[in-house]
Amino acid sequence: MQEKREGQAVKIARAAAEVWDVDAKDAKELAFVSRVLVQAFMPHSDPKKPGWIRKNGNFTLTLKSGVDVLSNGDFLPIGLPYGTIPRLMLAWLNSEAIRNAQDTNNTTPHIINLGRSLSSFLEKIGVARTGGKRGGITAFKAQAEKLFRAEVSISCTGSNYLAERDMKITDGRFVFWNSKNADQPTLWENSVELSERFYKLLVNTPVPLDWRVLRAIKQSPMALDLYMWLTHRMSYLQKPVSIRWETLQGHLGSEVERLDHFREKVRKHLKKITIIWKDLHIDASASDAIYLYPTRSLTRPTKRKTLNVKKYCSKP
Repeated sequence: MQEKREGQAVKIARAAAEVWDVDAKDAKELAFVSRVLVQAFMPHSDPKKPGWIRKNGNFTLTLKSGVDVLSNGDFLPIGLPYGTIPRLMLAWLNSEAIRNAQDTNNTTPHIINLGRSLSSFLEKIGVARTGGKRGGITAFKAQAEKLFRAEVSISCTGSNYLAERDMKITDGRFVFWNSKNADQPTLWENSVELSERFYKLLVNTPVPLDWRVLRAIKQSPMALDLYMWLTHRMSYLQKPVSIRWETLQGHLGSEVERLDHFREKVRKHLKKITIIWKDLHIDASASDAIYLYPTRSLTRPTKRKTLNVKKYCSKP
């Protein structure tokens, strides 16, 4: 356990030095995640059920499992994506979707190429290229199948309205990865076809992130959620704000039942994040609330948008 902690400590120290020396854009380490998806996150651990709901104020995200059809005609849910791998995959898919959208010669920007070998793709998202029952390759393939076949519903409620949108994450996949030999290339390029609605969700509302930070803290899904959430909040924060621990618990850690346990987890992850994000101005010492102060983004300033969730819910 001590060796594992030291390993992550080295990764965090290295990421801090790299982020301090070279901007994410110049280092070609710029990543993105949708502002809408930062409003609510996927499960941290396997919920062992076909549906998942996360609420943030009047915003609700529902994740639905894809299904397999058995030989007898019954439907079997394949499970929901959870943990760090689908979070890293979403960041990568979002980044590739934006890169495709900026390429005026790309006539099919919603088709995301995954590379000709499983090994090359795992290297891009920072997942260990190990086999076996508990290896990174096995975990990746299981989570990729669950993520690519899942469906998302986004709903917004008010005193006199309900707005909702349903969307598939992908419309199709073309994958020939060799799990026994991850380095062996295939004859065709592996790819996924994002659904039109999900593609537009990704490219219209991006939050810029730093891949070096994601890779350094990827051992914990809560740490990833916290970094993404803080990046989003700081992108538009103009004055100090306090957020009650109970509110943040419902947003980031509803799977942690005891509030005192949740506070300690957040404080532990903040120690890692603030080593890298040196300018992050945040006070998590109080027992009633966490205090955020305007902070410069780790990435270069981009054109900021005010998230209008209704825009993605009200129209069919």
